[in-house]
Amino acid sequence: MSLTPLMNSGSPEDPSKTDNEPAAQKLNRNFRAFGILLAVALIIGTAEGIYAVVLSNRLQKVEHTMQSQLAQQDESLHRLRDRLGATEEEFADLQVDLTSTKDHLGKTQIDLRKARQMADQLAKEQKENAENLSGQLGALQQAQSSTSGTVGSLSSEVTGVKQEVSTTKQDLASTRTELQRVIGDLGVQSGLVAHNREELAELRLRGERDYYEFDLRKTKQPQKYLGGVALQLKKTDTKRQKYTLDLIADDRRIEKKDKNTNEPVQFYQQGNRVPTEIVVNQIYKDRIVGYISMPKQKQASVSGLEGSAQPAGSGS
Repeated sequence: MSLTPLMNSGSPEDPSKTDNEPAAQKLNRNFRAFGILLAVALIIGTAEGIYAVVLSNRLQKVEHTMQSQLAQQDESLHRLRDRLGATEEEFADLQVDLTSTKDHLGKTQIDLRKARQMADQLAKEQKENAENLSGQLGALQQAQSSTSGTVGSLSSEVTGVKQEVSTTKQDLASTRTELQRVIGDLGVQSGLVAHNREELAELRLRGERDYYEFDLRKTKQPQKYLGGVALQLKKTDTKRQKYTLDLIADDRRIEKKDKNTNEPVQFYQQGNRVPTEIVVNQIYKDRIVGYISMPKQKQASVSGLEGSAQPAGSGS
């Protein structure tokens, strides 16, 4: 009995199976390689996209920065041009001023030469005048020696002149009161006018009129005084020494405008033929000082004090 056929029939090998297994493995390896390549390509593409975005942002920032710098440079350039234009204008003005200064300097030099010429001429004239005066002085000295003999006669004449001066002084003293009589603002001959308190005291001693001193300030209401007289100061002019006031008497208001110091301001009151007078001796800012002069006939109608004025008998 032969054993060989039995062993061959128990373990036969499929030749097609042994040929297909290497092709499948090869195909799987190809698919794996392709997947790896595809993944790598995706990773590279993603990285390139991210890099492109980052690069684009950086480029935009750089572009924005460059535009800002260009704008600043343009602005600086405009300012520089404006300053250059202003500098050119200032330079032109300086040139004009320089030209004007040169002209003035030329005129000044001409004036200086003229002044020097005038100074030389004046010095020459002064020298000539000094020589002339020297000659005249010599002549006067000679004349003095020749007139020494007439001194005695001149002394007697001087004595006569002194006597005449003494007589003139006496005449002036006698006419002093007449010189103090002036014409008032109404054209009427005034009584004696006192220029200060000492002269006013002398007038009181004469007893011809009644005198009331006042110190009147500028107020809204008139100030009342004796004899039914009220005064209201309106304004003063210390530079020109003038004043304006309103006087109220016998229910009448009279404006006395731009009156001077020591000028008799006259007005008539009922029952008097002689005017009452106001004399201002001192003028200050919004204030006057003086006196009221009333005729004696008015004294009978005086009913007492009505203000700050003081009568002659009060010793003020």
